[in-house]
Amino acid sequence: MAPVSAEGDRQWRVGELAGATGLTVRALHHYDAIGLLVPSQRTSGGHRGYDPGDVRRLYRILALRRLGLRLDEIASLLDDGGAGLLETVRRHLEQVERDLAQQQRLRERLHQILEALQRSAEPSAEDYLDAVEAMTMIEVDVQDVVMLAPVDAVGASGPQSPRETMRVVLLKEHEGERILAIWIGAPEGASLVLARSGRKLSRPMGPDLTAELLRAGGVRVERVVIESLRERTFFATVVIAVAGGTQEVDARPSDALNLAARLGAPVFAASEVMDDAAGLGDEPLRRLLPGDDAVHGRWRSLTPDLLMSLRERPLGEAGRRVLAAAQEAARTSSHGYVWPEHLLLGLLSDPGTLASRVLESLGVTAERVRASVETRERAGTKLTGYALPLAVEARMVLGRATAAALSRDRTEVGPEHLLLGLGHEDGLLAYDVTTERLTEEVDRARRAALSTSEASPDTAETDDG
Repeated sequence: MAPVSAEGDRQWRVGELAGATGLTVRALHHYDAIGLLVPSQRTSGGHRGYDPGDVRRLYRILALRRLGLRLDEIASLLDDGGAGLLETVRRHLEQVERDLAQQQRLRERLHQILEALQRSAEPSAEDYLDAVEAMTMIEVDVQDVVMLAPVDAVGASGPQSPRETMRVVLLKEHEGERILAIWIGAPEGASLVLARSGRKLSRPMGPDLTAELLRAGGVRVERVVIESLRERTFFATVVIAVAGGTQEVDARPSDALNLAARLGAPVFAASEVMDDAAGLGDEPLRRLLPGDDAVHGRWRSLTPDLLMSLRERPLGEAGRRVLAAAQEAARTSSHGYVWPEHLLLGLLSDPGTLASRVLESLGVTAERVRASVETRERAGTKLTGYALPLAVEARMVLGRATAAALSRDRTEVGPEHLLLGLGHEDGLLAYDVTTERLTEEVDRARRAALSTSEASPDTAETDDG
């Protein structure tokens, strides 16, 4: 290749570019034919000429291919300007670092085998299995369980979409940044959230029973593997140690992950699954909502509080009156959802309840709350004729109210419990009322009410619970 004075004058013929990069001429011809890498120059004889800009594009093509993208995806990405050189190099470097971490794990396994052979000792089958696993498997952690919740913008009440009734578990590679997103059912998602939080229900769920049966039978779960992705469906295997050997049991990923969470078993994903389906940052969740679906909801972490709010809530008569008043407050303000502020207005609408008296003693008045309500986006039209849906924050308030009722051995949720449920960042902290101060005021008011009730036997107990 003849020397040139400036990079802009440099040209590579197709054979020269193939020799410099290790690609074949046939591959470069194919890239040209599909419009992925069209040479900037072509002689009258039809010979291709590539300039430095073409070389940079070729690098991006190969780097994105290494990240697992198909050629048609790469073409679309490059043509839309969505894969700048800086971003491509960054992502490529991250992939190389992940590969190095995986190779380091394999190197450690091979050193163990080599040391055994140098001692004239036969390495165990487990040593070889560990080496194979390091070649084919990537350890992952359950990063989060999320749900699709309604957007903050006003929307009409109606049946939930199928996606809103499901959950997504996010698996993050142990020594990397890629995240694998898997749809699971709502019951399985709830079970996984409880297992990760350490909370237990009074009666065991299915995964709890399975875990206890395995413990009782002396069966150890060695690992859970997300082994394949076929026709957009993930398949998992549970590897158990039993009777001096190991067995593989097919399972749904949701069941396998619930079992691993209860027994402390490691979770792995096949490297080809991570290469094909994993993404970075919020990319995995964007992939799950193609097209217009993305505008109908937003992803929220499924916390134990939110989980409890999604269960049936045994509202007492006084609690139902509060909720009805909150619905009316939201409807009067032309809001499409019931927010925590509307629940506060519902509590303040009945001056006879303990909750209303506590709020007024704390300086939380209807006027202050209405001023906050006015900052909410309006629906633009008068909403009548149906019950407005609860915003996610309001559902979480009811979840905490349920927990407050249960902790006080009450079978129904009353205004007092709804008030305690509002002692959070989306409730009374906006009015400079801390959870501790709220609890103290509620307990003080309750003791005073009970004292009055004992002094006057004809006085009935309050509706607050």
